[in-house]
Amino acid sequence: MKYLKDFILNKHPGQTAFGLHRISGIILTFYLLLHIMLHSTALLFGNNAYNAVANRLDKPLAHLFEIFIIIIASFHSLNGIRLILIDVFLLTRFQKELYFAVRFLTAFIGIYSLSIYFERLF
Repeated sequence: MKYLKDFILNKHPGQTAFGLHRISGIILTFYLLLHIMLHSTALLFGNNAYNAVANRLDKPLAHLFEIFIIIIASFHSLNGIRLILIDVFLLTRFQKELYFAVRFLTAFIGIYSLSIYFERLF
């Protein structure tokens, strides 16, 4: 609970980026485990089981989940690049601007992904 109170009290963009980076990393870890389990069904149970699972996941809700994962992965990777720029090139003075650049690029990637997946959604 102490971490949540610190997160609410400190509204600096660096604190927000830290919290979102941590959350996105946890979500991507769970996604990676599910992804490995899905693709291991072909090895463990055969091609028919894999095709059955893949057909069940070919729904609009699953495609929305894919867009969600793309947005989370793009934020996580862009924020990681931001952290590298801050640490290596000593750009701590531009932390706020870099965070807003990460948010803008993530939104751009999300809108572009949505435009590509729009045909699959309906």
